[in-house]
Amino acid sequence: MKIWYFIKKDLAVFFRDRGALIWLFVLPLVFISIFAGLSSLTSGGNGEEEVQDNRVPLALVNLDAGGEQGKMLVEELGAPDAFRLLMLGREEADARLNVYTIRRYLLIPAGFSADLAAGKPAALTLITHPDSDPETDRIVMTMVNGIAQDLSLELQIIEGIKTMGEMQAANPASQAAFSADKILAQAKSQFDSSSMNPLISIAQVNPVKEEKEGLPTFDLGESILPGMSVLFVFLASMTMARSIYEERRDGSLRRLLAAPLRRSELMLGKMAPMLLLIIIQIIFIFFVGGLLLPLLGFGRLGIGNDPLALALVSLAMAVCTVSLGVFLAGIARSEGQITGIGNAVLWVAGFLGGAIVPAFILQQIAVLNVISRFIPHYWATSAYYDLLARGRGLADVLPNIGVLLLFSALFFFIGLRRFRYE
Repeated sequence: MKIWYFIKKDLAVFFRDRGALIWLFVLPLVFISIFAGLSSLTSGGNGEEEVQDNRVPLALVNLDAGGEQGKMLVEELGAPDAFRLLMLGREEADARLNVYTIRRYLLIPAGFSADLAAGKPAALTLITHPDSDPETDRIVMTMVNGIAQDLSLELQIIEGIKTMGEMQAANPASQAAFSADKILAQAKSQFDSSSMNPLISIAQVNPVKEEKEGLPTFDLGESILPGMSVLFVFLASMTMARSIYEERRDGSLRRLLAAPLRRSELMLGKMAPMLLLIIIQIIFIFFVGGLLLPLLGFGRLGIGNDPLALALVSLAMAVCTVSLGVFLAGIARSEGQITGIGNAVLWVAGFLGGAIVPAFILQQIAVLNVISRFIPHYWATSAYYDLLARGRGLADVLPNIGVLLLFSALFFFIGLRRFRYE
């Protein structure tokens, strides 16, 4: 009951502060909109023409430049009832696959047309990201295989008829031998041969990826909402610290020390209302942001396969945030220091922890990759990515939750030890 009085009083004070309301609830959505707009521009935009094209997207690398059969395959793949093709060079495709801005790409090898023209088998390769959706990969494989089989049959029948024509031209006296029945029989033979031994085959390759454990590889659409959530939830620790400082400045904490409460209980009472507000903030950002992103051309972000794990990660992050608020209030000697230190540290931490810039970009610099492991933002964004993008469960993010709680204990202990109630 004692803590309940803290909660009622602090919530009443908070909801009278319009600036705090804007900071916690409005500003995150503004940043989500800005980042989503910038992401759509850097990825080629989301114009009307792209929105209306509902074909399955497929990145394509054609190393058979100028090959006639290669051109035919590309035309078939880009047909109105097939794929929306994105033509890339090999290096660019590998780079995009590595950072997960594409999930897969189809490779037409060099010499593809020459092999088919000589009647030799030729192989296509579907190269997929280790974290791509297996069901989508299967659908793409089936579609490509169907198109390749049709092309293979067409080429074999054309070759068979061409051979019959050459035989007839070489021996005009045998013209009668090439009756309609003979031609149909030849076509059926070619069809059966194409079904049993197709000229064009397709294989799926999942390249071995040296991925540092726990390091996310966000694409831009999937990183915006979780990243902004982590960034602004941790920034809320400054609101927590300022609230505690104002209580100390006004003398409220000194009067509360006369109550039969230990100092740790008093601080926990101050943390409880802010913890509740941060949980509301997380729900609000995910709910409204999830509705906003589709309007900006991004897919709707689900809640993953384990809602309980998502809730526990969010709760651990909220606990870490309020503990960080206690830490800031303990080391700062003025409200200006809280704002200055908080802004300087938390924005940099958000950047290094993958909340602003996806961590797969930062991991290219070894020292930043090491530093990020000592930042709570990293563990929160990694957990969100594992749950929302990779479809993982509670067992996979338990280490992240544990590290966030360790940060919480460390922040609370240091803040409580250094905090001055006078």
